[in-house]
Amino acid sequence: MALVILVRHGQTDENINGRISGQGPVPLNTRGQEQARLVADILAPLGVTHLFSSPLVRARQTAQFLADRLQQPIAEIPDLREVGYGDWEGKTFGEMRNHPVAHQVFNDPASATFPNGESLVAVQQRGVQAIEWVRMTYPQGIIALVSHGDVIRTALAHYLGMPFNDYRRMNIDNGAISVLELFDDWVRVKAINFVPQIGNLWLESFYATWKKMQAVAASSIPENHQNVMAPSASLPNVD
Repeated sequence: MALVILVRHGQTDENINGRISGQGPVPLNTRGQEQARLVADILAPLGVTHLFSSPLVRARQTAQFLADRLQQPIAEIPDLREVGYGDWEGKTFGEMRNHPVAHQVFNDPASATFPNGESLVAVQQRGVQAIEWVRMTYPQGIIALVSHGDVIRTALAHYLGMPFNDYRRMNIDNGAISVLELFDDWVRVKAINFVPQIGNLWLESFYATWKKMQAVAASSIPENHQNVMAPSASLPNVD
């Protein structure tokens, strides 16, 4: 059995701004470097035998934290690179919502091809191809692959047996870990979007929804019971 650990790169400034980095040379920001360090803290004790990365700088930087801990080299797999967004690269998704192919991208991604870029189905195919190469080459290994959000989401959809268009129901955060067990004739998905964080910062990925739920709950509690609610000072600080 091969254990394949899929890691999304750490945060970049373009992630914060909602800008499409695509295959551009976008580095990690300070938060992204901390996320990469936390990933290394989690994975280094597991006995990772091989470390591979997308060739893009933000993925390489993320992988480097683990490589330093393992004292192992990083090998690049081009098929782990981010989606080729073509004309969409450098734009925000908000700016592109009225683009002629936006309906396919957001509602029927199986039929979507980015102008002067690639199709999302092709992204899934090359991501799965990389993972299957790992399965065949290191059948007893513990392999870490550092890649990008949609490469990981579409690959997980394949191994979960999901219809392609449902891959967007999954969220893969910056610095998140997902895990596959790959047997000769069987696959088990062991983890999806595990985010190693300190304290209650793990709430950040759904903080806005959680905050609304807290407000609704507070409004429905009798006044004499309000003191049982957690004080606002205990809520996480969200960028």
